[in-house]
Amino acid sequence: MTPPVGIFLAGYAGRNEPSDGVYHPLRAVCVALEDGGEPSLLISIEWLGFYDRTVEARERITARTGVPAQRILLSGTHTHCGPVLRRDMDIRRHGHIDEQYITDTLEGLAGTAAEALAARTPARLKAGTGWCGISSSRRRPDGQGGVSFKPSLDAPHDHQVEVLVIEALNGSLQHVLYSYACHPTSGGAIRQIGGDYVTFASDLIEQQRPETVACFFQGCAGDQKVDARDADGDGYEKLSLDQVRERGEQLGQAVLRVLDADDLHPVEGKISWTQETVPITTDLPTEQDLQHHLGSDLGYVVEWAQHHLELIASGTPADYRFDLEVQTLRMGSDLALIGLAGEMSVEFGLRFRRSLGSAYRAVWTLSYTNEMVGYVPVRRQIPEAGYEVVDNNRHLLYTGPFAVETEELIAQAVTRALSG
Repeated sequence: MTPPVGIFLAGYAGRNEPSDGVYHPLRAVCVALEDGGEPSLLISIEWLGFYDRTVEARERITARTGVPAQRILLSGTHTHCGPVLRRDMDIRRHGHIDEQYITDTLEGLAGTAAEALAARTPARLKAGTGWCGISSSRRRPDGQGGVSFKPSLDAPHDHQVEVLVIEALNGSLQHVLYSYACHPTSGGAIRQIGGDYVTFASDLIEQQRPETVACFFQGCAGDQKVDARDADGDGYEKLSLDQVRERGEQLGQAVLRVLDADDLHPVEGKISWTQETVPITTDLPTEQDLQHHLGSDLGYVVEWAQHHLELIASGTPADYRFDLEVQTLRMGSDLALIGLAGEMSVEFGLRFRRSLGSAYRAVWTLSYTNEMVGYVPVRRQIPEAGYEVVDNNRHLLYTGPFAVETEELIAQAVTRALSG
């Protein structure tokens, strides 16, 4: 599923030249689960995400396997060195998407899902947690109520590593699923294809446990980044590929320590799924505000202002309503997995771990799942502005930041799904 060299890479708006090499093949993993009822599929791919390919991906998988969309979770690791694939954003930025590659890969995923279902054998599941300190917040408080795009351990962050082990009845490992909250962007806007720290973490796990397949699921990493500080400690250093490998192997070692400690708890509860779309909105700008931003020095801000002024002039209503999918997988009281269709602030994951921790022995909150709507901050962050609140939504030509009630609407959906 590694794209051909020459394809444009997704994730950096300013990277205007195509890829010129491969530093590591991309990977996709499909895990099939069943507890005597309907089967379920968990799929992770080293892409930016599935975005507007979600419906097609699920339809192809369902056609090959019979598994309904509600029981198919699609997750992107969010590497910024994978293929462009968003029909709107990426075509607008690069003018072309390799549709044949996308079609072939989605069909390949469907085939992999069918193979995973056919290869099911009796197994035991166990879960545990570890610690890895490679990440930090990229929203450093500026002391004036705002934030700077700089590394900070004073802002909320999450160093917990979630681990789920699938082992055969004879005790041999089959899969190691793991999750961590950190943007895989430590190598910067290079032009080589690869999975950043994630791919090296999985490599190490599989090297040390050659009988197993490692599968990474991105956590609530919207405002988290590898803590690679420059010489002054005031900004980010672009890491070499050897340094990226080192960070990934730190995460891989954290997972291996969990396996070696042998204090995992059984996951034996009955599998159940929920799926709900939560209607959320973005704030609407005034015409005066848009006119003001025509004078910006930033091209994407001018593009955003012009776009919405043209809509106003033509009498075309701006689209400010979105559906955010909340998908949950519950295994009795042993594990709750929450899939949120956005680049979620780390505080979503911290919140649900706190609020659900007394009901479930393990709580995983994944972002970058299914058809993502973009960055989703928590309410506390909205007055701070910054990239995750304002700037990325302008890149996407959204009307404004997500409304202040967004966090609570999502939290209510999660509570409905997992309470009781």
